[in-house]
Amino acid sequence: MDCIFLTKMFVSRLRVDYWRNRLNFPPSWQLFCLLGWLLGSTFACSQQTPPLTPVIEEAVVSVNAIELVQQGIEKTRNGDYQQALSDFSNALQDNPRDVNAYFNRGFAYAQLGNFESALADFSQTITLDPNLVEAYINRGNVYLQLAEYDSAIADYTQALQLNPTEVFAHNNLGLAYLNSGKTKLAWSEFSRAIQLDSFYGEAYFNRGLTLIELGKTPSAKSDFQKAAQLWQQQGDRASSQAALEQLQSIK
Repeated sequence: MDCIFLTKMFVSRLRVDYWRNRLNFPPSWQLFCLLGWLLGSTFACSQQTPPLTPVIEEAVVSVNAIELVQQGIEKTRNGDYQQALSDFSNALQDNPRDVNAYFNRGFAYAQLGNFESALADFSQTITLDPNLVEAYINRGNVYLQLAEYDSAIADYTQALQLNPTEVFAHNNLGLAYLNSGKTKLAWSEFSRAIQLDSFYGEAYFNRGLTLIELGKTPSAKSDFQKAAQLWQQQGDRASSQAALEQLQSIK
């Protein structure tokens, strides 16, 4: 098996579909959106209004944490993960229960290859917000990177219980199954991802790999061709070429 596409290795709550910003909220909601949903799928922001007469000390702590997380967000966007770590850690000193700081620090740790720290931060995120789908997906991605497939499967499954239409979770659950030798289950997950998003090139590519394992070469060729076509249309020439090379390697 030459290559497996794990799309958007770590989901970002800013929906950087590899850094393609898909937030389109009204300006008055911008601050809450950036801070509340940095790094995954597009979510509607909750309209939470701060108290009109907050305690001054608490307000200062809140503002400091918000500013630090915002700084970390910008540094993460620019690929400066080490400096982003510092900002998120300082934010947690101000507010030890800041879900966004834990989540985004976990993302930065993952990008730097510090997977144990990433696991710890995503786990703490889940403790603070057990309904955050992206936290389960990201922790699952770390487990997948570490070849801990059973744990990855458990996290993706939980994410899909919370949101059954999360395409990325279906794709990565398929990868975990594929790497575990559960090819039929993998095929089912990739097919579900394609059903939910017919323009999802990675799911076609990964299903093609699965079909090779299942001995269904003609169908595998069709999936690789579709993946190459979609990526070409989307301007991803490198991935398109990878799909064509995979196609050419099939005997």
